[in-house]
Amino acid sequence: MATYKNALSFGRYLKTIRREKGISLQEVSRKTKIGVDTLLLIEKEEHESLPAEVFVKGFLRAYAKAIGVDDDVVIQRYLSDCRALQETTELGIDSNGSRPKFWLRLALSLGALGCIIAVSVFTVSFFQGEPSNDNSISRRSIKENLKNMGGGDSQNSDFERKSTQSLSGKLLLKIITIEDTWIKVTIDDHEPKEYSLHTRDRLEIEATSGFHLLIGNAGGVRLILNEKPLELHGKSGQVLRIRIP
Repeated sequence: MATYKNALSFGRYLKTIRREKGISLQEVSRKTKIGVDTLLLIEKEEHESLPAEVFVKGFLRAYAKAIGVDDDVVIQRYLSDCRALQETTELGIDSNGSRPKFWLRLALSLGALGCIIAVSVFTVSFFQGEPSNDNSISRRSIKENLKNMGGGDSQNSDFERKSTQSLSGKLLLKIITIEDTWIKVTIDDHEPKEYSLHTRDRLEIEATSGFHLLIGNAGGVRLILNEKPLELHGKSGQVLRIRIP
């Protein structure tokens, strides 16, 4: 038992002796004029909640005398505990010794850095997102739009229309958007190109034999072929396929 007590830190040591002698905290409080709450903080060794060291030493001496133990022994245990706490703090380890503060700070710093990078990338992408002939909408956006618009459902199915105009020579198609949309364009049976267009964007393309369009928002575009408007039979948000001519 003596060996066990010698291994106890100051607060646990005082608590163990007090309980062995059957002394209540209220009795210690009456003898020392120290509040019960403060005595509990001492027994729990709550360093951050205790007052300055000079006051704690006075409390410890009073507590030790109230339960009949050597106050110098208690003070030595307290000072030893303070040194150990200071060393662990300098190494970045919290008072429980389980979670290094260094790694916590590092994780928080990396998280903040990641947020800054994400915001920067988003900002750059937003301001550089002006549509051009080289801009293509992602496959994911097309799939999501097709899914949202019905994706081949009979009620919201894509449909094809052929221009009734008989055209010869170069074909100039102007695409004007009145709502955000995506468009997939095939010119003269070449490789298709995909565009993500915003409201009031304009796109002009030329072909020799014709166009094949897949429009993500039929009600959001206006088509002008060789300076003549084409009628589109589609609603806002509806996916539409159209061949010209």
